[in-house]
Amino acid sequence: MDDLTLGIVVSVGTAVFIGAILLLNRRLQSRRMAALQTTATARGWEYTPIREGRTSGYRITGRTQGSAWTLESTFTASSADSESSTSTGHRRTCWQSAGAALADGLILIGPRTAAGPIPDPQALGGLAGRVVQKALELMLGEDVALLPGLQEVPLGSGALRERYMIWAHDERAARRLLTFDVERALTDWPAKLPLAVKIDSHGLQITLQNTQLLDPTALEQLVDLGVLLVAAWQEE
Repeated sequence: MDDLTLGIVVSVGTAVFIGAILLLNRRLQSRRMAALQTTATARGWEYTPIREGRTSGYRITGRTQGSAWTLESTFTASSADSESSTSTGHRRTCWQSAGAALADGLILIGPRTAAGPIPDPQALGGLAGRVVQKALELMLGEDVALLPGLQEVPLGSGALRERYMIWAHDERAARRLLTFDVERALTDWPAKLPLAVKIDSHGLQITLQNTQLLDPTALEQLVDLGVLLVAAWQEE
């Protein structure tokens, strides 16, 4: 076999192999989405697939204990030919409800950094202060204007504080949210799926950055956590 023939054989073999992998990934993705839809239907939720350009995923809406909520989990491919959820791209999952809202200020619960508590950017000054401020801005998103006055508050059990940082303008508002059941749900949440909880004037939001939820069990756990947080807030 000459070099040209060998090259053609290798190229064809590689193309067939890649095609088979893509086909298997698409079939696996279809089965996962079907399982998610089955779970949503069984719980009485409305499931809607999302397919918009390079973005794919699903949206689930429901109403629990009188509060409407929405969960959206998506994957946006970095290029048109990499639409599989195993490809490179941006993944995001967000659960939100207007059933728990804060008239003024903000409550933010997020993963504790390996370096420990995030210090006050104003106290650090210089480059370090700007780096810390940027990290908080990424977590706050559209609420970045509320950064001034946001303080870490020492609330919750040792197990909770070991995993999470709680930031608030008003410590009393944060204490209202952190009931025993909420603390237990947060500490039971899988560490491999870091989450951030935010309450502002628009409502309550739970985000999983760089994650598309494809596990029905994790899906139900996220919805149950969101419903629990709203119920805790509405107790008062």
